[in-house]
Amino acid sequence: MKKFTILLLLVLSVSSIALAQRLLPQDSARFISIVTEGTFNNFPDNLIGESFEAFFEMPRWKYSKEGTENIVEFSGNYLDENGEAATVKMRFSVKEEDSTFIMNYWEINGVPQDNSNQFAFLEKIFLPERADVAISIVKDGYFYDYPEKIIGESFSNYFSDGSWDYFVTADNQDVVEYIGFLYEEDETVETVFQFTVNLDERTFDIEYLGIDDVSQDDAAIDSLLASIMDSKITEVKNSYFDVYYNWMTLGEAFDGFFYEPHWDYFVSTDDLHIVEFYGTFDLGGIPAEVYAQFEVYEDGTFDLYYWEIDEQYETINAFYLLLELIYY
Repeated sequence: MKKFTILLLLVLSVSSIALAQRLLPQDSARFISIVTEGTFNNFPDNLIGESFEAFFEMPRWKYSKEGTENIVEFSGNYLDENGEAATVKMRFSVKEEDSTFIMNYWEINGVPQDNSNQFAFLEKIFLPERADVAISIVKDGYFYDYPEKIIGESFSNYFSDGSWDYFVTADNQDVVEYIGFLYEEDETVETVFQFTVNLDERTFDIEYLGIDDVSQDDAAIDSLLASIMDSKITEVKNSYFDVYYNWMTLGEAFDGFFYEPHWDYFVSTDDLHIVEFYGTFDLGGIPAEVYAQFEVYEDGTFDLYYWEIDEQYETINAFYLLLELIYY
């Protein structure tokens, strides 16, 4: 009887220690919510939690602490491309201080996977429609001659009022179409790209380029791509005017603030490379027109060369006041 009592006390003591180390439910929920209420960079419009719940059967989330690292683990079941049941497990390393995370490990049916297959797998979750996948292959892809330039970003910076579409031809080819507009010599020019897409291999080719309904040859395609990918406009729009305004590029800020923003590029008579901007904004209930010129240097940096409001020249100090209005 005495031995039994000692053993019982020992069990109770161990249980008390385990209970003291157990994570509180709200701790787990806090870290899990950072992931489930977050998004992947390539799919910014889709919450991870909602998308995983819709795609997987029996989705499960679990939190644990490994040393100083906070780990959120997901597991769920789905049907693979052969229609067979499969299980996926993903591990996210979470930083509570800035609510960020990275997926540092994932496996399918217990087999670790590398990063080369990760994007294609996530596309099945976040872009279940064939059209979305085809557009993403082109829009989020790059040309071999310009491996560091994402097509969607470059086209968005170069063209105005751009749009992406998808259709299937009579001979069952998947085609992604992009329509954008340029302003040349005070005229609007419509540009149409058509890409044939191989969804299985995640590759694409330019099948057609039309400018104002006139088909262009390979030389014209190469020339236009060089202009798009090496555009001075892109250099300015993807940069920051000042280190104090570094949470939005100049392009994001101006395109989001002004009505009917328009960018253009030319070489001046004294060989200055100038990117110019037109746009309007609400100034005390009255539309105000802004015109600005930026001089672009060989190293890709630039300075404000000239700017005006309603055809009245303004100073650099006034431009900083405009930036305050835009960014804040």
